[in-house]
Amino acid sequence: MKKYLILLLVLSILFIPARIFATDYQLPTLAVVSFENHSKVRVIDLENMGLQFLESALAKTGIFTLLDRLTVQKSLEEIGFSSATGLVDPSYSIQLGKMLGVRYLATGNLIDITQKITAFKGYGITTKQAAVSVTVGLRVVDAERGTIFFIDQDIAAQELPLSTQNANISGQTYSVYQNLMKQAILKSVNSLRQRVIATKPEILKTAKKVLIPINSTPIGADVEISGIFYGNTPCKLSLEEGKVLEITISLGGYDPWIKKILVNPALKINAKLDKIIPPTDTSNVNVNIGITPSDD
Repeated sequence: MKKYLILLLVLSILFIPARIFATDYQLPTLAVVSFENHSKVRVIDLENMGLQFLESALAKTGIFTLLDRLTVQKSLEEIGFSSATGLVDPSYSIQLGKMLGVRYLATGNLIDITQKITAFKGYGITTKQAAVSVTVGLRVVDAERGTIFFIDQDIAAQELPLSTQNANISGQTYSVYQNLMKQAILKSVNSLRQRVIATKPEILKTAKKVLIPINSTPIGADVEISGIFYGNTPCKLSLEEGKVLEITISLGGYDPWIKKILVNPALKINAKLDKIIPPTDTSNVNVNIGITPSDD
C-alpha cells in the first residue's frame, strides 16, 4: 500500500510543472512567409516541398501557434511581398506582423546542394559513390520589435552509391535531396526550439482573456477590430486584457461608431448609431435675385 502511495506522489510531482506550463503561458504566433531555393541546382517543386517540411517541423515543436498557409499567402499577395527584401526592413516586418496578427515571421531557404562523385576501381570492377550534402538556412524575425530573433544554417549529408551502367538516377537523386533538406530543416527547427525555451519567461507571457459584451442601437451592426470583421451585434468577444484596440461598429444607413478602447473586465460597449442625414436637394428651389417686375 505504501508503494502505491509513493508512486502516486511521484507522479503528481512530475505532472505539476506540465500543468503550470500549459495554463500560465500562451504559445506565440508564427507565420512561415516563404521558402526559396538559392542554390545553383534547379529542381521542380523543391521550394514548395521545403515550405511544407518547415511548417510541419515548426508545428510539431508545440511551441508556436502557426498561421494558416492560405491566410498567409493571401495577405502576401495583397501587399506584393518580396521575401528577398521584405524582412530586411524592420518597419516592413513590423507592418507585416501586424497585418498577419503574428509575433514571429519565419523564412527558409535552400542555400546549397553539393554532389561529389568518387570512383573506386579494383579487381576489374568500377564503382562510383556520390557524397550529397544539402545546406538549409532559417531566419526568424520578431515582428513586434523588427529585430532578428533567430538565424541558423544546418547541413545534412548522405553517401549515395552509383552504378556505371545506370547513370540516369534523377528520381533517386530528387528523393535524396528531399530527405536531406528535411533533415537539415529539422536540425534548424530544433535549435530554434532550444532558443525559445531558453527565453521562455520573455516571449511566452501570460495573456489573460476578457469577455466583452458589445451591443448597438439598432442591432445587427457589423463589429470590426483593427479592420477585421468579428461578427454582428449583439455579441461577446474574448479579447486580451490590457490591449488598446480600435473598434468600428457600422450599419447601412447609419454613421459608423469608431472608438479606441482599453480592454478591461469592466468594459461594456453600447454603441448608439445615428442615421445618416441626406443632403438637402436645392436643385428645384427658386432663387430670388432681387429684380422687381415693372408696372406695365
